[in-house]
Parts: sequence; structure tokens; C-alpha cells
Amino acid sequence: MFSIDNLKTKPILTYVYWTAKIGMGFTFIISGIRKCPGIKFTILTNDNPVGSYFNAMYETGFYWNFIGYFQIIIGVLVFFNRFVVLSSILMIPVTINIFIISVALHMKGTPVITSAMVLGNLYLLL
Repeated sequence: MFSIDNLKTKPILTYVYWTAKIGMGFTFIISGIRKCPGIKFTILTNDNPVGSYFNAMYETGFYWNFIGYFQIIIGVLVFFNRFVVLSSILMIPVTINIFIISVALHMKGTPVITSAMVLGNLYLLL
């Protein structure tokens, strides 16, 4: 009989699970830490759409810091088995938003990485 729990016992899927968990956790923690002290995400100028977007986000001040603290909390929670599902649910809107931004701003190569983040996030929910 087919079961998600039976699939999770397969070595390759166990590897995928831990890779997603550790990768998502550290990605969120590191990017969150960069936002908290008010460090800009990119050094691009406003002439570039990506630079313009991230500079506008940075200029919001409190909101930029809020996103950073939220990412740190989610990134830490994913490392605790008790909170994997909760942190994955909280990560979904963030990862989907990051994916949409990378597509909308035509960031070369980034949609591939961000789509992997969304898939890894969804896998953690299984």
C-alpha cells in the first residue's frame, strides 16, 4: 500500500528531507540576520529594477527589520522537529513571494533556485 510515511524511509528521500530542512533553515537565518541591523540586500542602484525594488524595501525601515526577524524565527524553528510543520507553513508565503519577485524582476537563474526553495518547503510539509 502507498503511504507518505513509507516513502520517507527511503534513503534518498531522507537525504532530500534533511537537505531541505538544513538548507531552508540556514538560508532564512542568514538572510534574516542581514536585514536586522539594516544592511541592504544588494548594492545595485535604482537604475536596475532589482536594485530599485530592494532599495525601496530597505527604505521602509521597520518593515525591512520585521521581515528579517521573522526569517530568523522561522529559520530557527525549522531545526526543531516539533515545529517543522509550523515553520514550513510560515515559510510558504515567504518562499512563494521570493519566487514571484525573482520571476517578475527577471533575475537570471534565480527562479530556478527559488522554485527549489518552494518545492523543498512543500516537501517539509509532507
